[in-house]
Amino acid sequence: MLQTIADDIWGKPCLAYHVQPSLEPEAREAFAEVQRSIAERWPEPLNIGPRHGLHVTIYPLVPVKGAFDKDAYWQGIARQSQNLVEDLCADQPTLELRFSRLKVTDTAIIATATEETGLIDAIRSRIVSDIPPPPGHKPIIYDLIHSTLARYRTGASIPDEVVRRIESLPVSITAPVRQIRLVRETLFPCLTTDEIASIPLTGG
Repeated sequence: MLQTIADDIWGKPCLAYHVQPSLEPEAREAFAEVQRSIAERWPEPLNIGPRHGLHVTIYPLVPVKGAFDKDAYWQGIARQSQNLVEDLCADQPTLELRFSRLKVTDTAIIATATEETGLIDAIRSRIVSDIPPPPGHKPIIYDLIHSTLARYRTGASIPDEVVRRIESLPVSITAPVRQIRLVRETLFPCLTTDEIASIPLTGG
């Protein structure tokens, strides 16, 4: 059995800053189809995000959770963060995120992807090495590229067979990425965002 954890901040105001790849409408529609398949098979209530909120987080420069002066911290790292991303994206071509499987965790159902150019790993590594983390926080080390498709409304024990059924759903989504974006999130999970910068991938 999988013990799930209810999402207690869904739809609530927040303040966070992220590095994210752009997602095209076709990729969002493909994700929405997978979301429908998940909802049909999951035995408990789910929070299913709208298409405009679907996203991939390369790195949360200012995380959603944490009790510190987020505005002050962001002002201290904003220029360095944007310069870092612009430097790494210079002369980089459009990349492809290739989503090929679903993974059920205790907090969410996610689609995982691969990316062949190594740009996402490079951005993550440079942020960890160059940008000081928020007060009281340690750098976040990622081992996955993913998009969250559903979160849990309630905590429940889910049979292993249901988990296997979800994780065996076919997924084959290729998402071209033409820009890397810096965004400010004000309604969780990315239900409301403002674009701070968009760095095009225009290399050959």
